[in-house]
Amino acid sequence: MKRIILLFVVLLLASCKTKQAVVEPAGKASIDKHAKEIIIHHLESSPTFKTLSGSVQVSYTNGDKEQSIPLTFRMEKDRVIWLSAPLGVAKVMATPEKAEYYNRLDNSFFSGDFSYISSMLDIEVGFNELQNLLLGNTFYPFSFENEGIITLLKEDNNLYNIQVEDESPIRTIYRFLPDSYRVQATEVRHLGTTQQAMVTYTYQQVDKLLFPLTVKINTTEGEHKSEITLEFKNLSLDKELSFPFKIPSGMKEITVKKQE
Repeated sequence: MKRIILLFVVLLLASCKTKQAVVEPAGKASIDKHAKEIIIHHLESSPTFKTLSGSVQVSYTNGDKEQSIPLTFRMEKDRVIWLSAPLGVAKVMATPEKAEYYNRLDNSFFSGDFSYISSMLDIEVGFNELQNLLLGNTFYPFSFENEGIITLLKEDNNLYNIQVEDESPIRTIYRFLPDSYRVQATEVRHLGTTQQAMVTYTYQQVDKLLFPLTVKINTTEGEHKSEITLEFKNLSLDKELSFPFKIPSGMKEITVKKQE
């Protein structure tokens, strides 16, 4: 619970590392016809809802350190993502404009807009990427005009595998389930480095819609490995929800330092 902010930051960083286009390629995109059809099916498969609520068990492993936290989870689609530890000891809230958290255990808080976070970390972060990660969507929307090279790879384990390339050193492979077109896994590699990430999903049906049951995020850089697992339970759709959030007075603000 003392490291609840770690959940928020790592989720953001995991999604941000998958940005396809650091530099837009010249000319039109090269898109495999069948890959485009699969992507369109995936976009159409994204669940339609107003609100989503339930609980999420978050487990984090970093070397020999392990931690598990039960959280209350609420989302109003495209507007707010809200997480609360038991008794409100710590909370996280994200909107398209800003990200905030506080932790009563170490008397700290953070509040900043996504453009500030992006400039400090020198990577692009945003609400939509976090929401897509939690819903089992591709992290970034596909633009068929300037996305680079989109290729349908050979089927593996009965999955549709689509690789996205551009002029950046990032290579992303999305693995789609053949029956639902939901994302089964996203593999990201930073060419020329040892950095890679893998996000894998299992799904559950909620009112005939598919939502993640588990989201497992594995990151590797050299010998350093970390893993976050989110397990969603008791999900409900379209309830009237509140998102109470107020930073207690007297807390110390955490600042994000500029990356070199």
